[in-house]
Amino acid sequence: MKSCISVPIQTEQFLELANFLKSNKDLRDPVEMVSTAIQYWLDNANWKPELLEEVSSTVRGYQWKNLFLPQGTQIRMQYKGTYSYARVEDDQIVYRGKPISPGSLANTIAGTSRNAWRDLWIKRPEDKEWKLADECRDKEEAAQKLFEELNNEFGKPQTGRQS
Repeated sequence: MKSCISVPIQTEQFLELANFLKSNKDLRDPVEMVSTAIQYWLDNANWKPELLEEVSSTVRGYQWKNLFLPQGTQIRMQYKGTYSYARVEDDQIVYRGKPISPGSLANTIAGTSRNAWRDLWIKRPEDKEWKLADECRDKEEAAQKLFEELNNEFGKPQTGRQS
């Protein structure tokens, strides 16, 4: 049996791969296709110098329950007609120069108890538009559910399949 490690990839990228395979009626396991893609890169990187460009491998950001906010994510909340902004710097949310949790941010801006999931809007570096935190959380939960379904579908031993 081969030993394996888990390598995090962006959820949207994994879902794009799974949907691509499904729409092309390709029955291969998307998790295995990640290995295939890595092998393709290894086979081609020596003669394609653009594949060897240095890229920062350290992803910094803030983990808010099941929602990861990468460094550079902007957070805003509108209260009484005024927008207030915070930003993810390194591994924390910073508001007015001080680290703060999402719940404390919403409560501080409003001066009263608020639900951060329903009041904070998120714009990650790759986002083109602001998204409600609650919608981002729902999307992550849906992605996790799909991942679990794919794992159940492809993770079970199948007849005639060799490791």
